[in-house]
Amino acid sequence: MRVMISERGNKFKVIEHIILKNFWEYYVLENEFEEDKDLGYAYVMGFENEFGYFTYNEITPYIMSRTSDLTDIMPAQGFEWEDK
Repeated sequence: MRVMISERGNKFKVIEHIILKNFWEYYVLENEFEEDKDLGYAYVMGFENEFGYFTYNEITPYIMSRTSDLTDIMPAQGFEWEDK
């Protein structure tokens, strides 16, 4: 887990990074209210960059890269890692 900070100073705990075959990137965020293990919450960089819910079941066939080792992962555009 790494903390990503927005340009406005908001902090988000990133627990996983996923890249789909269409090169959309999912910065999966820790979600305290999550009970359904198929449902995730992420900052998604795609056609539009936005926060939102997704289902792992829906994106799994399109996953090209998936890791929880965020050591060598760049932060999302407009963000930086807290521990840089």
